[in-house]
Amino acid sequence: MPIESIKNLVLMRLIVGYLGEKDQFNWWPSSFLNESTKKMLEFTFPRTAFLAQYEGLSASAAKIHDERIGVGATFHLFRLPEFLEKSLVNYLQTHFEESEFKATIKSKENALEELTTLAGGSSLVDEGPVNIGGINVNDWNLTINKIASSYLTAFTNEKKSFPYFRNEK
Repeated sequence: MPIESIKNLVLMRLIVGYLGEKDQFNWWPSSFLNESTKKMLEFTFPRTAFLAQYEGLSASAAKIHDERIGVGATFHLFRLPEFLEKSLVNYLQTHFEESEFKATIKSKENALEELTTLAGGSSLVDEGPVNIGGINVNDWNLTINKIASSYLTAFTNEKKSFPYFRNEK
């Protein structure tokens, strides 16, 4: 998978995770990305507090997605195939600048603006579990656009959308 697609998946996971937290749109009951949580995690994980925030956020969001979508032959933004999960964590550890992300989640408005960019021209308006179809590993940009669009529409219309897909070779 191209590094740009991995970067966009990491960025989208963090943006959607931030927007879904209880201080923003309250889709899941966590606050992993606020400053007080980070300060608390820095005592236990002084060099990897941001990664701990990412992992905690991902687990919280995955639980809600799994409850709405179910677990089986499908994947969603917070439960991807294992090789992708490893790629995302590796990207975070080696390339991702925390300051770059912090600028994106400075406010709900900034996060929604970045999500709009990730959505491109795609427009999905369904609510609840949304099947975005199968994906081809060679067409991740279109899949990323669809996923971002589904979340963007839900957040801006005060609805909840849980896009999911099947992994196709």
